[in-house]
Amino acid sequence: MARLRRKDLKRDRFVEEVTHQVTFVAAHRKQFIAGGLAIVIVLVASVGYWSYARQRNQASRAALQEAVESYHGIVGEESVPGAKKFSSEAERIDSVTAALDKVTLDYSGTAAAAGALYYAGLLDREEDNTAEARSHFEQATRGKGTEYPSLARLALAELLFAEGEVAGAREQLQSLVENPTRTISRDRASIELARTYLETDPQKAREMLDAIQAENGPASPLAAALLETLSEGI
Repeated sequence: MARLRRKDLKRDRFVEEVTHQVTFVAAHRKQFIAGGLAIVIVLVASVGYWSYARQRNQASRAALQEAVESYHGIVGEESVPGAKKFSSEAERIDSVTAALDKVTLDYSGTAAAAGALYYAGLLDREEDNTAEARSHFEQATRGKGTEYPSLARLALAELLFAEGEVAGAREQLQSLVENPTRTISRDRASIELARTYLETDPQKAREMLDAIQAENGPASPLAAALLETLSEGI
């Protein structure tokens, strides 16, 4: 009898709890309907934002591609299939600058904007505007994505090294070694880092290059060539 009572008691409690839940839902029907509508609104808004973001990214990539095509354009009478043509270098620079500015302004916060800053730095470097190139590269390293920021970091390291800021260049390259990307592999970054030691610390450079060559990866031939340079005492 005691077991039956416990069983009945559990069942009664279950029925009571279910009844309570049904009563609660019925009493707050409007709130539940409103909550459901709110969820639907949030879902619709999320889908809408995702669609907008996707379209914006596609548009930003197309705008960057157009700017890059201008950057690699041909100046003069020569004609190359698929390449943009400019009558003068000044015209090319103006076209590239306007296209890159459009990407950075219209698509701020996208990976394409980081790419535009990187190419702006390359254009500045062509014109020997070192300060502007440095600024653009630094901004690009903080941009969205991984590929253009890593390219910008490598370009910044090269610029710093050329300007005699060896410690700064090594810091940028070490960051690439620790955070390789599809564009800049760890070995590639390591080789560039080893280059900064060729004259000041040949033994350290040799150790780094030996490690790269021992892995027998894609960068091994370049490491071997640099080791040969060291052996020649150049």
